[in-house]
Amino acid sequence: MSDLKSEDKKKYAEYILLTEREFKKLTDRFGIHQTKHRMKRLNELKMRGKRPLKMKSDFQALIAMTPRTVEPIREKWIIEKMKTILRSRSYRDYFMFLLGLNTGLRVGDILPLKVGDLRGKRYINIIEEKTNKAKRFPLNREIREYIMDYTMAMSDEEYLFASNMTKEPIQRDRAYKILKYAAEEAGAEYVGTHTMRKTFGYHFYKKYNDASMLQKIFNHSSQSVTLKYIGISQEEIDDAIDDFSL
Repeated sequence: MSDLKSEDKKKYAEYILLTEREFKKLTDRFGIHQTKHRMKRLNELKMRGKRPLKMKSDFQALIAMTPRTVEPIREKWIIEKMKTILRSRSYRDYFMFLLGLNTGLRVGDILPLKVGDLRGKRYINIIEEKTNKAKRFPLNREIREYIMDYTMAMSDEEYLFASNMTKEPIQRDRAYKILKYAAEEAGAEYVGTHTMRKTFGYHFYKKYNDASMLQKIFNHSSQSVTLKYIGISQEEIDDAIDDFSL
């Protein structure tokens, strides 16, 4: 029978019951890793009595569950795994990921770049999409070498991240799908178009412990805004509570 209610449900976690079709709908919409994480969250809530153990529909609860905000990729091994996945599919996509990780640029400022904006340069000079202000972003030694390699056979007027069909820059939603696919394959969660920028900020802060410098790079209004943006504030609270006992 085609009615979802008439299909047999099975356990996907201790307190989560879904039909196979419901599970497929979830994975099609959120991806396998995000679906499993949502089920884990819902299961934990029900175990703690935050939600009744018997609900009208676990499927609807999982659909309605508020998504978490985009977070930085904290584990370097996941970053390396995503690099490998992207490089095996497309050097363009791999280079986009590298450039975002190493400059802290917004994806909206990365996609319209042309070869001449980077090749032979030590800095990227752009008008930021969000602020409409001129900004200079330094290019580290390693990314300059990647730029040289990536643009070797390209003209200055070519877009760095052009669509194979239109030769125009790929769109933001395409960049999202590229990153989302690699994240799914690598096991990363809460990935979006801000992931590269947040990951840059997170690891910059971890290395230099300089929120003031990072605030200037990101042009934020305060250090607290910067730390919240890269997920440090909550992480520090979690670590502090973890080590606290009476």
